[in-house]
Amino acid sequence: MHLGARSLKTGIAVTIALMIADLFQLTPPIMAGVAAAATTLPSVRRSFRAMINNIYGNLIGAVIAILFMILIGDHPISVGLAVVTVIAIHLKFSLNNTLTLTMITVIFIMSSGMDDQIAFIFEAFRRFALICIGVGSATLINILLLPPKYEDSLYQSILGQTGGLFKWVRLLSAGTSDNTKIKSERTAFDREKLKIEDYYHWYKEERVYSRKIRLVKFRRCVLFREMIRTTGRLHRMLDLLDRQENAWRKLPADFRQMFKAHLDALMDYHERILLMYDGKIRRKRHEEQAKSSGRDKSGVVSAFARHCADPVDGVWIDVLPLISALTEYSQHVEHLDSLVNSFQTWHRKENRIRINGRPG
Repeated sequence: MHLGARSLKTGIAVTIALMIADLFQLTPPIMAGVAAAATTLPSVRRSFRAMINNIYGNLIGAVIAILFMILIGDHPISVGLAVVTVIAIHLKFSLNNTLTLTMITVIFIMSSGMDDQIAFIFEAFRRFALICIGVGSATLINILLLPPKYEDSLYQSILGQTGGLFKWVRLLSAGTSDNTKIKSERTAFDREKLKIEDYYHWYKEERVYSRKIRLVKFRRCVLFREMIRTTGRLHRMLDLLDRQENAWRKLPADFRQMFKAHLDALMDYHERILLMYDGKIRRKRHEEQAKSSGRDKSGVVSAFARHCADPVDGVWIDVLPLISALTEYSQHVEHLDSLVNSFQTWHRKENRIRINGRPG
């Protein structure tokens, strides 16, 4: 585990919420800190939306707590009934993400121990104000201090995931992999895939107010989406090679060599596209090397069809998904290449990227 910007911002948000509560002499200030800690989210847009939803949800909770306190009292049974009512209303209006904090608000308000109804109502809204201070502090800190920029993290995660897949696909297709190790690696790839999807959605949610920059971001979203899909096809290839290992070994050596050569060429092609996006490979040099990458696709399919006419123990039917996966992977690699080429050809100045703080 490691500390990141979100951890730092959570600590600062809690500190500021406690300081504001002390400044206005609102007690107990710890509730403002709890609200700040609970509402610091990874996306600026998500934080702002969460702030609005939390204010609505906690206002509902405060009103319900006041009504139950006045009508029934602060008996533990009435507190439980109030919590059940809050849950039902939140589920009805799809405020599930604010439910935990709202339940805390209800319990917090109904535990004030005041008998006078007027005094209790003032105390309830004072305690509700503490929750709002915490939620507002977390949102403002997330917007103003080190706002998250997910483009770099997304690109680096895709690059790292794809690099690992290149290595294991090459090992499996060559028949030199460790079966025990590949199982744990596939689990790690699945976890990384989920993280990449999160980065993509957080990046897509980031607000852009300039129309020109917004159009550039739309292009980048399309690019990153295709990068993720292409990596997903390579991930599927790895899974199939692992599951069909026995059938793969039974294929004729010449066909396996042809298949592996084309797959290696496609992976080299894919890797060059990713590096070209980062500006590490010149476009002209990439085009020269890419000309030979797709030549063997028809040859692999033709060889498969030829051998399929004389099947041996049904082994060719078992590897049919591999041929399909190779074709899909080839199509996505070529499509990704055309997208990157278009991205870097048109509006070159606006489309300029920054990876690790340097222009690409």
